[in-house]
Amino acid sequence: MRYRQIPSYCLPCLQRLVKQAVTLACGEDREKEELALSWLNEIYRPELPPPVIASHLHRRIKELCRNPDPYKPLKTKEIEIARRMASLLREKYRSTFEDLLLFALLGNAIDFFRPPEEIERAFRDGVKLSLDHRPQIKALLPQARLILLLADNAGEIFFDLPLLEWLAAEGFEAFYVVKPVPIQNDLSLEDIKNLGLELPVPVISSGVEMVGLDLDEAPEDFRRLFFRADLVLAKGMGHFETLSTVSHPGLCFLLCAKCVPVARALGIELHSYAVLKS
Repeated sequence: MRYRQIPSYCLPCLQRLVKQAVTLACGEDREKEELALSWLNEIYRPELPPPVIASHLHRRIKELCRNPDPYKPLKTKEIEIARRMASLLREKYRSTFEDLLLFALLGNAIDFFRPPEEIERAFRDGVKLSLDHRPQIKALLPQARLILLLADNAGEIFFDLPLLEWLAAEGFEAFYVVKPVPIQNDLSLEDIKNLGLELPVPVISSGVEMVGLDLDEAPEDFRRLFFRADLVLAKGMGHFETLSTVSHPGLCFLLCAKCVPVARALGIELHSYAVLKS
C-alpha cells in the first residue's frame, strides 16, 4: 500500500495549511498570506508527498514571521485535552501489546484542522480498526531487539507512554523519535523538555525539521539506526505519506485516515483507523 497524491484534494489542503500557518505565525496578514501561497505555487509537484511540501513552507513561514513555534498555542490546547483524555480512557485498555498499540493509535485522533471539542469526541468514540495487522506485528517481537516509535502530534505522548513503558519493561532497546525543533503541531525535543516528563526510554531526534520523515534528508547516523531497527512503529499520516515507499521488513504504520488520498491508499473509509505492516 503506497501513498500517492490526489491533486484535487491535496492542493486545496495545502492552501488551507498555508493560510492557517501564516495566521498562527504572523497574525492576520493578507500580504504575507499571498506571498506564502506564491511559494506553494513554486514548489508544488503532484509527485511529492504533501508533508514534504508542507515542511518547506513551514520553514519559510517561520523565518518570514520570525516565529520559531507558530503552533505552540494550538499544541498547548491539544496537550491539555490529550493529557486529560488519556488519563480518563487508559483503564479501558489492557496492558497487552495489542491493546497498547490501540491506545497509542487513539492519540492520533488529534487533528490540527479540527476544533478541540471534535478531538475530544473522537477520543471518546475510541478506535475501530478498518485494517488490523497487529498479529503480524506481534509476530516480529520474539526476534526483535531494537524498536523505534516515531512520534506524531505533541499531545499523543500521553497515549504513547503506556506502550513505551511496556517496551522498556519487556527489555527491548527502544527509542522515542521526535522532531529536532518545532514543526507544525508535531512533538519536538523542546516540547518534551517543556512537559517535564520522565520517559521510560531514551528520546532521540530524527534530525529532520519536517512533518513525517524524508530519509534522504536525515543524518547518516539516524538512517543507520532506522534500518538497523527490527521494528519501526510510525504514527500518523505524515509518516505514511513519506515512508510508504521505503523498503523495511519491520516498518509499521499506526494512523487515522484523515483525508481522502490516504484513505484510498489504504483502501479504508475516511476517518477510520489502521494498523498496517508494510
